[in-house]
Amino acid sequence: MRVLTLKPGFVDTPMTAALPKTPLFASAAEVGAGVVRAVDSGRDGVVYLPWWWRFIMLVVKSLPERLFKRLTF
Repeated sequence: MRVLTLKPGFVDTPMTAALPKTPLFASAAEVGAGVVRAVDSGRDGVVYLPWWWRFIMLVVKSLPERLFKRLTF
């Protein structure tokens, strides 16, 4: 049995059409292709889509909770 966790970042879809687009958004086609690659790889684990979200989330997870709660987005 395999367990694959997919964690997409912001995806440009009709649901997010009203949001201002930033460089953090990925196209649905790009994310879909990443999903197919991840499933076809046959590996377990966590996959961030697009790949560079892994580094963003590493920074976010490294922040102490007290500091993170004080941030405003």
